[in-house]
Amino acid sequence: MQSVSAIPFVAGNVALDFVNTAEQRGHPQAGEALHTVDDLRLWGKRVGVLSDGADSDADAMELPAALEARELLYKLFLARARGEPAADADLSRLSGLASRAYQAARLDQEPNGRLRWSWDPARLATVRHVAIVAAVELLGQNPAARLKQCPGDHCGWFFLDTTKRGNRRWCSMSECGQEAKTVRRRARSTSPASSDLF
Repeated sequence: MQSVSAIPFVAGNVALDFVNTAEQRGHPQAGEALHTVDDLRLWGKRVGVLSDGADSDADAMELPAALEARELLYKLFLARARGEPAADADLSRLSGLASRAYQAARLDQEPNGRLRWSWDPARLATVRHVAIVAAVELLGQNPAARLKQCPGDHCGWFFLDTTKRGNRRWCSMSECGQEAKTVRRRARSTSPASSDLF
C-alpha cells in the first residue's frame, strides 16, 4: 500500500477515494494507508477538505471513527457495484452518520447564488463528514453512476467509469492495468507454441 503522501486519487469521487485508502481487504497482506491521526489529517489536506492549520491536537478517537465510517462505505459501495441491495442495518448506520455530518455543516451561498454545504477545514472530523455526504449523493444518483471495482491482483479499489462506452476496467492503467498486461505477456511467452503440441 502506498503512503498517504503518494496515494493517487483515481476514483472520481471523494468518498470512493476515501474508501480506497485501504486495499486487499480480507487478504493476509491487506494494505492500510491511514495508520495515525496524522495520516488522516494529511489525506484530508491532500484531497482539499482540511486546511494547513487543521487542529494538531485533534481527538485521537477521530481515527477509529473515520475508519469505521470508511468500512461502512466500503460495504455499501460493494453492494452497489455487485448490483445488490444494501443491508438495512448498513443503511440505518449511514443515515445516522449523514445526520451528524449535516448537523456539523453550514450552508453557504456562492457569488452566483448557488448553495452548498461546507465544513470547518480546521476540524479533523470534516474528512469523515465530507466522505459520508459525498457517498449519500453518489448512491442516490438516478440513473446510478457506473460504479466499478478494480479486478487487479489484491487491489479492489472503487472508481467511477465515466468513459463513453463504459469500458474502463482498471483503477489505473499505469498500475493494475499495466500489471495485468505484463502478466499476460509473460504467460504467452512461457506457454509452448502451438506447433510444439503436435
